[in-house]
Amino acid sequence: MKKWLTLLVPCVVLVAAIVWWKRDDPGKPVAPPSSVEAADAVSSPLASLQATPQAQEHLKRQRFEADAKDFFARSASLRAVERSERADALTRQIDKYEAAGGLSAGEAVLLRTALVKATVDDPARQAEEVAAIADRYRAHADRRMAAFLEQQRNDPRFQAYKAREAQVVAEVMAATTIPAGLTRDQYLRQRLQEERERAYAP
Repeated sequence: MKKWLTLLVPCVVLVAAIVWWKRDDPGKPVAPPSSVEAADAVSSPLASLQATPQAQEHLKRQRFEADAKDFFARSASLRAVERSERADALTRQIDKYEAAGGLSAGEAVLLRTALVKATVDDPARQAEEVAAIADRYRAHADRRMAAFLEQQRNDPRFQAYKAREAQVVAEVMAATTIPAGLTRDQYLRQRLQEERERAYAP
């Protein structure tokens, strides 16, 4: 019995040493993170993403749209001073987004017209202000179109395309057969697209 105990004690010590050494083994499987740790791991990249200028601008745009909807839904029940102040704030936002290209001219016209209707009670004055908005945007569109046409007139690539355009139209209209089962209009569009790409190729 004593001999058996003498052999058993070193074995127990050896097993205990192995267990103690294995507890910090880098190859040991790591316990899955708790739900709090997992949430922290997910929220950290999300917080970084939300802090970017693009995300901040997106949130501002969402607030602007929410403010506009709320104003138009509740404008009739607002006191005159509050209605005027909120309309002025929305006008500044419209100016900012339109200048930055965040609102098209059509969207800006609709918003400005709705603001007039929400803040001006007199129908005759409403009509005058809405007409003034339409005139302003029409004049702006005319100026942009004139500038575009002037640019096109001075662009040799555009001039080269226009010269070929007339020839292609004449060729397609005179053709007795149209290839690949296309209609004449489809074939003409295809040919003109090819000429545009050729004229504007780098």
